[in-house]
Amino acid sequence: MITRPCSPASFRRRLLRRACAVSVTAGLVLGPSVTPAAAATSVSCAAVVAPVTSTAVDGAWSAATRRLAALAGPASFPFGATGGGAYRRTNAYAWTSGFYPASLWLAFGRTHDPAWQTLARRYTDRLLPVAGWRGTHDLGFMIGLPVGLARTLDPERAALYDRALRVAAESLSSRWNARIGALQSATYAGRWGLIVDSAMNAPLLIEQGQAAGSVAGRRLARLGLAHLITLRRDFVRADGSTIHRQAYDPRTGRLLGPVPGQGLSAASTWARGQAWAIAGFARGYALTGDDRLLEAARRVAAYWTAHVPAGCVPAWDLDVSRDSAPRDSSAAAIAAYGLLTLADAEPDSERAAADRDHAVRTLGTLVAAPWLPAADASGVRGVLQGQTYNVPADRREGTYAWGDAYLLAALALLDVS
Repeated sequence: MITRPCSPASFRRRLLRRACAVSVTAGLVLGPSVTPAAAATSVSCAAVVAPVTSTAVDGAWSAATRRLAALAGPASFPFGATGGGAYRRTNAYAWTSGFYPASLWLAFGRTHDPAWQTLARRYTDRLLPVAGWRGTHDLGFMIGLPVGLARTLDPERAALYDRALRVAAESLSSRWNARIGALQSATYAGRWGLIVDSAMNAPLLIEQGQAAGSVAGRRLARLGLAHLITLRRDFVRADGSTIHRQAYDPRTGRLLGPVPGQGLSAASTWARGQAWAIAGFARGYALTGDDRLLEAARRVAAYWTAHVPAGCVPAWDLDVSRDSAPRDSSAAAIAAYGLLTLADAEPDSERAAADRDHAVRTLGTLVAAPWLPAADASGVRGVLQGQTYNVPADRREGTYAWGDAYLLAALALLDVS
């Protein structure tokens, strides 16, 4: 498979309305875990923190494309592996099924190699029937992300992708509860549940509602916005930290309170949940221009940058101070993607520059070993290493499809020279 580098400028312009300019300095060497004096969060930082360079980006894509190609083959979807365990795969109905096809489309956008387009089409076609499934709230991940990229990068089949995106938005809207003002995520211990990760799914409704331009489309857009506003009200604490899961009474809409999830406790701040909130609110604001979403995006981003310095990877929960705790590089990658998305939409130029700088310095760390070993590193599976999935159930670090996808999505937003 050919993986020749080429300028991603035209692809980047289709992902963002304006390019993200970054400065270039020296490369990075990973240093020891440190705990910043201003925060309790344990983080692992580069010994020298600097923005990612064009050379490092080229190396990251070289390593990524080699490993993505190695994961292709069976009629199933890459999920990931913990520690030295076997690499797991899923069917199309797993919440993670869209991440590998998204990575394939990002590889095609980078290289323009038709072999990547062929592979991306193959995996995306396997996903399309999922658009009509009403049994999940994760259609933004499963359909919105990969099929949205396909719609941008494969206009020859635009009608096919448009139909899948529209059906997925309609399917997601079936989970709406007007009393709560949100789309149900799941049932937790028998109770109607909502999760902060859903900030990444609601934009699918807004996007498709705006694209439709009809009465039904306007309803979809209203539901997507309302869902994000409910998350802002009930999941973002006064200090900008986030709650992972909450339960509600579906008959009255009453908030029953937090439910333990993948974080340290119901009262802590799960690192990946905070990153999902940054990216979801930022995308929601970019689509709607609603100042409430801008305020939410700013607050959750500020909490992240206060607790996770640029160029650092946090522990799996932002309330963890033990340096022996598992890291979560996927949270850092998602946060970098979210900060770049926010920077592009941010009306305050100083805030935008600060968010962008934090993101590109974090990416400078993530594209270097040990988080992203070089292309010729033997025995490495997946792209981004040092991710965690659900530490309360399994504390081992590993590699997962979602961290791979959002690392590559963040790199696709960059303009390095």
